[in-house]
Amino acid sequence: MSVQQLREHITSALERYFPDVPVYVEGEKPQTAYFYPGLISATLDRQREGRYLAVYRFGIRYEQGSLLEAERMADKLSEAMAGMEQEGGSFRVVRQAWEAGAVGHGPLFTTDYMVYLQSEKPDPIKMGHMIGGERLK
Repeated sequence: MSVQQLREHITSALERYFPDVPVYVEGEKPQTAYFYPGLISATLDRQREGRYLAVYRFGIRYEQGSLLEAERMADKLSEAMAGMEQEGGSFRVVRQAWEAGAVGHGPLFTTDYMVYLQSEKPDPIKMGHMIGGERLK
């Protein structure tokens, strides 16, 4: 599963669980409260017998909304992201966290997704050079 496919799963889950809250990916930012999902990090780990494991950490910011509203959403976000696991099947939710917002930024909900990759050798892309569209094999 590529990073882009995982992002699409996250976006569709947000749109399904929160139909009244827009999801901002690119273009003009909404004038109301919105979600902004993005890849925070990707880790590749070689397992035994040539199997590889990738852990993608995605963050979902809740911008321009009230702090109390964001706190109420934390449980529902957790439910939405865990629900993706049952639908997608090719990844597993490892950890979820909610952090209060900082000055100029809304609260951040993070989820770590574990993906077992093919037993081939990984692409020679260095992890530090990933920008989000590359695929780990």
